[in-house]
Amino acid sequence: MNRREILKSGVLATGSLLLSTERMGFKRITHDAVNGETYIALKLLIGELETYILSDGIISLASIQPTFAPGTEESRLTNELSKLHLSPKQMEMGIHVMLIRKEDKLILLDTGSGHHFGENGGKLIPSLQTIGLSPEHITDIVITHAHIDHIGGILNAEDEFIFPHATYHLAKKEYNFWMSEKPDFSNAKGNQSAADFNISFAKNMLAKINDRIQLFDYGQELFSCLIPELAEGHTPGHTIFTIHSRGKFLKHIVDTFHTPFLVSKPDWGTQWDTDFDQAVATRKNIMKEESENSTLLMSCHLPWPGLGFIDKRGKDFYWRIYPYFNPINITI
Repeated sequence: MNRREILKSGVLATGSLLLSTERMGFKRITHDAVNGETYIALKLLIGELETYILSDGIISLASIQPTFAPGTEESRLTNELSKLHLSPKQMEMGIHVMLIRKEDKLILLDTGSGHHFGENGGKLIPSLQTIGLSPEHITDIVITHAHIDHIGGILNAEDEFIFPHATYHLAKKEYNFWMSEKPDFSNAKGNQSAADFNISFAKNMLAKINDRIQLFDYGQELFSCLIPELAEGHTPGHTIFTIHSRGKFLKHIVDTFHTPFLVSKPDWGTQWDTDFDQAVATRKNIMKEESENSTLLMSCHLPWPGLGFIDKRGKDFYWRIYPYFNPINITI
């Protein structure tokens, strides 16, 4: 996803890239601020499919606008935040990563932010360790889209592979967009420096894993449990998934919604979307379809653990967090 002021410039360290996260709008959390905090894995059984939701940490913005709701009157935003019991002063989002155990495969959906967010992120490996796994155990990684908080964990600070045995899987459309000569950001609402950063980061990272990538088409089932679907706008190849087993299923909507107020106000959007208007249309389509079907959803950034429903009251949509009571184990 586009990062806020790289929205005013700045580049991030990966190989020759160097990024100031403060200039991207992220609020740094010092070691003392997270001292003693433990990141755990939440087991989620979908039919007979064993999955886990892992925390990679958080994204913290010092201010909400203009990254979110650009062009919206501040008073309208403040009123909506109040209705949703969200802070008007800063914005935090989780970074949730799913792990799937399928026969002899251990499959991650994305790699988290890696070392790029400092103390805020990079918690995926400790989260894996809570269930007795190390990066060497991961056999496959499915990339939902090529933004820093999803592919930043491919390489460590020394430019070495964190998951040395993993094969990567990525939608052809997403790969072709980033690796094209000039990816088109003309319909985004961020500035050119933000686009330049995203392009450089994605090209660099995808080039590093080029000989490890298997490209897939939408609708092409992966591992007999993952059905990919195009949900374009956030990026041109932004991929969401239906995860299923034995008649039970969950839809992982990835970065379609970063915050509950994009469910209630999908038009407000975010500068992180490559095509602002298309992302709005995609949100509205998913809201209508999944509210009518009462589909259980997972999101990469909505409040932990990212599970919930899109419900409708009158003409208004809202995010309803999935009610669960066992803090480490859910069966659906």
